[in-house]
Amino acid sequence: MPYWETHSNSRQQTTISVVCLVAGALLAATLRGNVDGESAAAGFWFGIILLIIGGATLAAHARQQVVVDPQLREIRIDDRRVVGHNLRRIPFDEVQDVQVAYLQTRSQRALRYFLQLQLRSGEAYALFAPERVYAGADDPAVVAAWQARLKDHLAAS
Repeated sequence: MPYWETHSNSRQQTTISVVCLVAGALLAATLRGNVDGESAAAGFWFGIILLIIGGATLAAHARQQVVVDPQLREIRIDDRRVVGHNLRRIPFDEVQDVQVAYLQTRSQRALRYFLQLQLRSGEAYALFAPERVYAGADDPAVVAAWQARLKDHLAAS
C-alpha cells in the first residue's frame, strides 16, 4: 500500500489573517482622528477589533501535515505553528474505528467534514481537523473517500 501524505491549506488561513489586518489598519488609520460621530467611533473600534483578530489568527496560524505510513504502521500528524511544533504519532493498532464527522452551524448546515478516529484508549481524535483548511473538507463525498482510503490502509497492515 502506498504512503499517503497531505497538507492543510495554510495560504487560505494566511490570506484571511492578512485581509483582517489590512482592513483593520485602514479603518483605524482613516477614522483615528475623526471620532466625533458615533459612526466614525464605531468604525474606528471595528478596525481595532479587526486588527486584533488578524493578529491573533496570524499568531495561531498552523500548517498541518498528515502522513499515513503503512511501513511504519502509523499515522503522523505534524502541526507547525509560528510559536512551536507538535508531532503526534498514532499506531494503526490503536485505531478502533474511523468515522466521518462534521462541524455545523446552528441552522444544521455542515461547514466542514473531517475524520473522527476512535482510539482504543477511548480518546476521539479529529483527523483533518475542521479548524484546518483542507481541500475537499466541505464535500462529504471527498471525506468519505478519505475514510475509505484510511480504512484500506488500516486493513492492509
